[in-house]
Amino acid sequence: MIFKRKQLRQAILVALCAVPATELMAQIPAAETLTIAQASGSSSIPATGEISGVVTDAIRGGFLVGAEVRISGFEVVAVTNSEGRYTFRGVPVGNYTLDVSYLGRPARQTQVTVTGNQVSVANVVLGATGDDNQAIESIVVIGARPQAESEARALQMQRSSAAIINVVSADAVGQFPDQNIAAALSRLPGIAVERDQGQERAISMRGAPSRWSSISFDGVNVIAPSGRRARTDTVPAAIGSAVAVRKAVTPAMQGESLAGNVDIITRGAFDYPGFKSALNVAAGYNDLGGGDQYDVGGFVANTFADGQFGVLLSASRYERDMVTDNFETDWETGEDSQDREPGFEERAWADAHQNKLYRLVRSNTAYSGRFDFRPSDNHHFFFSTIYTEFTDDEMRNAHEFDFDDGAVRTDRASVTRGYADIRTGNTPLQGTIYAVELDSTLNSNKTLESIFTNTLGGEQRFGIWDASWRLNYSNSKAEGGPSVQSAWRSPRGADALSLRPTVVYDYNDRTRHGVKLFETIVNPDGSFSRGAIKRSLDPQDYEFVRLRNNTRLQDSKSISARFDLTREMDLFGQPSEVQFGVQYDDRSKEDTRQTLQILPGALTAAGVALPTTDDFAINDPYKGELPLGYTFRYFSDRGLRNLWSSLASQGFAEVLADTSETNNYEVTEEVLSAYAMATTYFDWGNILAGARVERVDNTGSALVRFGNTYQPALVGGDNLQFFPSVHVNWDINDELKLRVSANSGAARPDFTILRPNFNVSDENQSISGGNPLAEPEKAMGLDAYLEWYMPSGSFFSVGAYYKSLDDVLFTVQRPTFGSDVLNQPGFDRSTYSYTTTDNGGSGHIAGFEVAVSQTLEPFAERLNLPDWATGFGFRGNLTLNDSESETPDGRKIQLPGSSDLIYNLALSYERYGLSTRLSWQYRTKWIDSIGDGDILGDGYWDEVGRLDFKVGYTFNDNANVYLEANNLLSEPGIRYEGDPIRVSEYEEFGPRYLVGLRLNF
Repeated sequence: MIFKRKQLRQAILVALCAVPATELMAQIPAAETLTIAQASGSSSIPATGEISGVVTDAIRGGFLVGAEVRISGFEVVAVTNSEGRYTFRGVPVGNYTLDVSYLGRPARQTQVTVTGNQVSVANVVLGATGDDNQAIESIVVIGARPQAESEARALQMQRSSAAIINVVSADAVGQFPDQNIAAALSRLPGIAVERDQGQERAISMRGAPSRWSSISFDGVNVIAPSGRRARTDTVPAAIGSAVAVRKAVTPAMQGESLAGNVDIITRGAFDYPGFKSALNVAAGYNDLGGGDQYDVGGFVANTFADGQFGVLLSASRYERDMVTDNFETDWETGEDSQDREPGFEERAWADAHQNKLYRLVRSNTAYSGRFDFRPSDNHHFFFSTIYTEFTDDEMRNAHEFDFDDGAVRTDRASVTRGYADIRTGNTPLQGTIYAVELDSTLNSNKTLESIFTNTLGGEQRFGIWDASWRLNYSNSKAEGGPSVQSAWRSPRGADALSLRPTVVYDYNDRTRHGVKLFETIVNPDGSFSRGAIKRSLDPQDYEFVRLRNNTRLQDSKSISARFDLTREMDLFGQPSEVQFGVQYDDRSKEDTRQTLQILPGALTAAGVALPTTDDFAINDPYKGELPLGYTFRYFSDRGLRNLWSSLASQGFAEVLADTSETNNYEVTEEVLSAYAMATTYFDWGNILAGARVERVDNTGSALVRFGNTYQPALVGGDNLQFFPSVHVNWDINDELKLRVSANSGAARPDFTILRPNFNVSDENQSISGGNPLAEPEKAMGLDAYLEWYMPSGSFFSVGAYYKSLDDVLFTVQRPTFGSDVLNQPGFDRSTYSYTTTDNGGSGHIAGFEVAVSQTLEPFAERLNLPDWATGFGFRGNLTLNDSESETPDGRKIQLPGSSDLIYNLALSYERYGLSTRLSWQYRTKWIDSIGDGDILGDGYWDEVGRLDFKVGYTFNDNANVYLEANNLLSEPGIRYEGDPIRVSEYEEFGPRYLVGLRLNF
């Protein structure tokens, strides 16, 4: 539906007049500021002043983030920001007691006197006793506890938030427990991780597809390099001080977060009392293949001119050299194969099997800088710049055995070569196939994904109003290539069958699909026999097919402007914080690619000898552990690229037709949004409520293929969305908090869906391609959580959630195109069938979460435990998830990417500077692809677990050494079709080990 500008203005007015709500506190961009002048219920406003201060840590000396500050006798709560600051405004003149609390620190009270029109400073040191703020000796004796202090900070930020979030925080020595953000998030409740080559890549939040979660840096959303999918492996963990996962959408959050938002909170110089620096240096190796890995990073920060200026610079790089064992088996149903023997409808055959043997070098690099300027307590300006980069340099030897090449239906031939033929004694899991064609690709692929985001912002006070503003420019790129790919296959022709191997396959062991190779004997009567064993794949087994050089650039740019106003006022007789905001985003994505190729025909015509695999082979030993049943030779990256350069320089390279024309596109997106929200405080807690309205305009340009010709197309669409939400936070007592939320959100279609690339066939009266008019996927959700924050630092929570889904996107074939944009004289293409990605599905996500964190320390006296035993602890979380979505053919299935069960368990010990953690992650199977047949069914990733271990020793506040061991049980990744026995992909990566040193000053 197309909405006019007048309707947009009316909708924004509705939002501004809606029940107000307040900003989620997890990011905490500025000091919490609250007015309480009318909270006492007096009919007149007394003379007032302000209370302001900083909460610091007696144990570590830094600021405490998320500490809760209360004025005895009043209902409002202030929460400290990343600089430990808080402020109460409009406090009636008088004497007051401040109550300050923070998990894992003794609560503290301090007295303050407020005078009219003056700021009363009340700085508080937690972890101290008495008026002299001397540190508690018993805490000092215990020694460093990085895990406990990191968790306490995360839980305190979660506790003080006005909405449902989970937080993972850097430990006391400034580091996350993992190398990238995806790995760190995988330890939180309800977060499941998807891996590629054993490395954590994308996350699924409470059973939702990864495309339904957004990524932001300090509250500013960015588009991932390859699209909207929340690929967090591109972001090194070292770049942030904490990551907040916002599971319940608030009006201040952009409406593109259907499942939630991952907010990466970066460091600033004002986060520290003065000069601060940190350095991490680590090195190790990967057990499979013996490749090296290293991790180097650090930051330096300082303030100048009596705290008016602050500068922070940081850099990090993590790199690992690894190999992957892999096999893939392609399955097809008996109806699709050449099998026509009785019962073929119930059989599924493998039509191809291949080993993909990877040698990889992957890296994560990040640079960031932030400049802060605070000329006064009422004005704070900053500029931050962040660059993150993920690179993947991959060499892949792929050896494919094409079982169905030249196959004949069994009801048309008395003699076959064995494929899909039970008459030869073959079964789908075991058998012999004669004269199998070999296909091989020897590829050198390069990928670079980067995010470059820059933000100019400010927090300012103008009388009773607080203003917050942000100007952001972001550029995300996914660069592929130049990648050189070579293709090879067995000799062809009637006389070449004896040159191809006979393959004996055995798939009974799902973790070790294997083949054995033999020579092929062609008998005089045309039948086949198995000859001597064939022990290696050699250059003479292959003929040259082609060389290709691929380049691709996905370039996304975004300009964003945001302005927020906040003030304190009385609503319905209760103190409240009201917030309004507007935001404008202008985004674009351009996708361009080109492929050059060299074919044997051009070389033969010029009298140039065809290349062989021997031209760039090397003699390195096999680096994997998977039993192949044959030997082979790796190839040299430099040799393959030199081969391409040599032939291309002679003029043999030509552009591959239709690659650029069919795939290039540009999509722009303009988003205008406004919201109104407030938090109203009561003696039992608070209510956060409000609404957001967003108008989105999309325009896409691409080339449309009409037979052998292309014509430009420009197609657009728009939509208007309204997102109300209410969040109730009930402080049952000092330890128990009940949260109830009703919220709404959406996930906009990816740019690849919105692109107007169409392929038109007038002969078949069909159209296929993108869908510029696709609507956002939508959800309405309910959440209820009970959280127990114990004074000892222990934690327990239980919660339930439900989301009703609409307009879920699936690949469909619509009966008619339904638009005249592709019509031409004599051709009414609006009636053609249309294969695309379109809305239509509905469904739900429902689940149950439990999380617990407990040490033996609170039970020490009761159980008469020795001091050393109190360091043992347990942390765990469990998510039970149920989801359903409707496929285009009307089937009800589990939502793709959703596991029924996810849990994390960790045993820890922290005492006397020693810190250890043994952790286990597990998730059940989940749907990876939708099948279209009853025999094969849907494609699944199988259940998977991961065992990690870490031990460290902190000598003092300045030095820490550690050992990390990941994937100790070498758990593989397994994908299968319908039945678990039909494994379609198997990946094995092996454990990896890292030893490091961290320094802090």
